[in-house]
This record gives sequence, C-alpha cells and structure tokens, in this order.
Amino acid sequence: METSLTRHRLQLETLKKDLLSRTEFTEGLQKHAGLRDATQELSMVDNHPADLASENFERAKDFSLHEKNLLLLQRVEEALCKIAEGTYGICENCGRQIPEERLDAVPYTEYCLDCKQEVEDESHDFERPIEEKILFPPFARTYLDDQDYTGYDGEDAWQDVDQFNKLPHVFERETSDESDETIGAVEDTERIANKEYKAQLPD
Repeated sequence: METSLTRHRLQLETLKKDLLSRTEFTEGLQKHAGLRDATQELSMVDNHPADLASENFERAKDFSLHEKNLLLLQRVEEALCKIAEGTYGICENCGRQIPEERLDAVPYTEYCLDCKQEVEDESHDFERPIEEKILFPPFARTYLDDQDYTGYDGEDAWQDVDQFNKLPHVFERETSDESDETIGAVEDTERIANKEYKAQLPD
C-alpha cells in the first residue's frame, strides 16, 4: 500500500507541476489588454471583422482551457491533501476503497467507478426540465383510443396534418389559386390546338 501511495503521490506532483506550467502560460496570454494587442492584427479596425473569426475562436478556447486547468489543479491539490491526512483512495460517496486500477488512471478522483456513474446520472437528470417526467412519451400519451375517448385527441390532430402529405407537390392541390392552369401551357393562346386553328380557316 505504501508503494502504491508513493506512486500516486509522484503522479499527482508531476501533474501539478504540469498544470502550474500550463496555467502560467495561459495567464500570460490573458495579460493583453485586447484581442488586437494579442494578435497584432489591424483588420479589426477596418471593415473586415470576419478576418478575426479564427483568432476570436482561439482566444475563447484559451480562456476555456485556463479555467479547466484551474479546476483540475484544485482537484489535484485536494488529492495531495488527502494523502497527507491518510484519507486518500476512499470514495466520498460510499466510503469504500477505490480500486488501484482507477487510481492509476485518474489519481485525483473522488469517487469509485459506480458512484461516479451515479453522480453523473443524477446531475444529468437535474439538468433536464421537470416537465419531461410528465410529458413522456411526447406523442403516444395523446392517443386515447384505448380509453374509449371520443374527443379530439393526438391521432385526430395527426390525421389533419397528414392530409397535406397525400400529394407529392403542394401546387397540385385543388385548393391552389392556380388549380385551373393547364400543364404545358402558360398563356391561353398556347392551348389552341392546330386542329381548331385549321377549322377556322376558309375553304
């Protein structure tokens, strides 16, 4: 146990050193007063703001990575404090020993694999709207035929909407404003057949 604890301490100290180096680098990028000073790009003064799209994305990514490094650094420092207190490797949820394989993969973890999955599932449910528990499933709940319901239900609504899909083209509907238009003719004179024209000629 002492050997594995020493190994995990070395892992955490190495990771902490790496995170401090990354944090120092990203903090240096944020010392610039503005995006123009950071990129030395003058196009933002002109009428070409789209030229800075890539630089703006990279700047936002730097801020996000910096925040992520700070959170990870905090977790690493908490794990080192647990080693000093003698509580390292104990799941904060169930109180059982975290397997060595998981500590080797994620030395700063607070939970065993099962509890971590449980915490993630609870956080996912918390983020979803409460209405989904009532309105699920979204369409089948309105089909009330099996309940001897004779009113207007979801199936009736679907049939009303589905009638518009019976024709392949919307302009073929009889209710169209141009339903009297003859296919193949734009003007009325184009609908005059050659036979009708010859019948008008004198003998």
